[in-house]
Amino acid sequence: MRHIQSFLQSIDNPLDGIVPDFSVFGVEFTELWQKLIAAIWGICIVIGVVVLLLGITRMGSASNAQNPNEYRIARLRVTWAALSLGMIAAISVIVGAILALFG
Repeated sequence: MRHIQSFLQSIDNPLDGIVPDFSVFGVEFTELWQKLIAAIWGICIVIGVVVLLLGITRMGSASNAQNPNEYRIARLRVTWAALSLGMIAAISVIVGAILALFG
């Protein structure tokens, strides 16, 4: 075990001081990937809103039908949809926090 620890301590980090830089591929590439990510992010938000609305509608219909099991399942779907939508909306903050923490 000591041999492995001494070996790992003697290896220098080859990525120390290197940060991601997309400008090396040019302005057009940077604009393209930013537009693509923004489009995907927008589509995910729309899908999240639709799933949330469908779940709320299903909760309402299950409540009127007096079916507790269906209502429980619909409530669970609404909960997951709301949490997912919140995380999708805050994805830039989440990624920034991860990069600040580990980067």
